[in-house]
Amino acid sequence: MESVMGIFSLFMPQKERTSSQAASRSFDPPTQSIQAMDTESYVASDEKEWLIYLSQPLRTYRKPGVTLPQEHKQWLAARAQSRALTAAAAPARMARSN
Repeated sequence: MESVMGIFSLFMPQKERTSSQAASRSFDPPTQSIQAMDTESYVASDEKEWLIYLSQPLRTYRKPGVTLPQEHKQWLAARAQSRALTAAAAPARMARSN
């Protein structure tokens, strides 16, 4: 049987693997440390809003040399500050409306 290249190789039967070969292809845990999520400041809508922010052609916190995680931290800090200002202004608005 001649060697098949490209997408058609997906349809060709594969050689059977020994049990040691199959075991070597098992999942390896990541070598980086896994950080716990900050549950006090996490809001599910942040994830959706972050994706919307990323889709914008001109992003406010995008600067040369700033990595995506750094940009995310800046964006989250600004979002938290905006929430705090909105929460502080809410009682004043309620008092004016009464």
